[in-house]
Amino acid sequence: MTKTLINDGTSCGRTRGGAAPQAFAWAFVAAGLVVSMDGGQALAAEPEPTGLEWSTDLEHFQVDSDKFVGQRFSFQCPELTKRTKRHAIYGTNVYSSDSPICWAALHAGALSRSGGRVTVQLNPGADSYSGREQNGLRSQDRPATKRSMVFVGDAYAEALTPIQREYAPRVKWKTKFTATGLANRKLVGQRFVFKCPEAPANLRGRRVYGTDRYAFNSLICLSAVHAGRLTRAGGFVTLRLVEPAGKLVGSSRHGIESKSGSAGNRQIVFLDTVASTAKAAVH
Repeated sequence: MTKTLINDGTSCGRTRGGAAPQAFAWAFVAAGLVVSMDGGQALAAEPEPTGLEWSTDLEHFQVDSDKFVGQRFSFQCPELTKRTKRHAIYGTNVYSSDSPICWAALHAGALSRSGGRVTVQLNPGADSYSGREQNGLRSQDRPATKRSMVFVGDAYAEALTPIQREYAPRVKWKTKFTATGLANRKLVGQRFVFKCPEAPANLRGRRVYGTDRYAFNSLICLSAVHAGRLTRAGGFVTLRLVEPAGKLVGSSRHGIESKSGSAGNRQIVFLDTVASTAKAAVH
């Protein structure tokens, strides 16, 4: 058997209260699972992003709010046809968050007219937006808005941006993922970044279920240590909320003893978290 290492991109948002979005549905590919050497399970493929219309904006998914600033979302845009109605977009490379996602991506050069996958990061609002002719489209000027958005590409999808590091929720070693407000079933497939502090001297293993895949009510930081994605010195961790894939198997790793448990209706897996680089800077 082979051991699968998960290496993926990151996303984050600040939890500022309020209900989790109720309309964020994710489609999944039929992905095979690889069993690790110590009995855990890991994802073998990334879920397909949600399909959009050319008129769809972030508000359609109820994620255009301060709670999700710093968060990244992946979508699938359809092919542009002659019948596709044009919609106004505001800004150049940095767009107002209510701009239609696919049209803004096309203007930014993050998408071709044949459609495809785009990843957008929700950022704090800009003081103003300047429109211009770019990639065959004309965007418009606009005064300040509360939030803006930029497109991030595959070349630096694994790096944390300064905004992500600033807005990533600060959690404690006793914080369960279910306590963050981000465990909503509609967010299955989404990725989240958290910042763990340095571990307390009396750190002990508790409330961790599974290996590679963990119960979604497990302690975030402790599970990340067990998964090998965090040390006791603390730091940023990235996880994805996923569909269950069989019973959770406990094991002993990195000084943490996890327990076995039922599959439940959601699970979490930890991904590589890469420090910010020059390529990670937003437009």
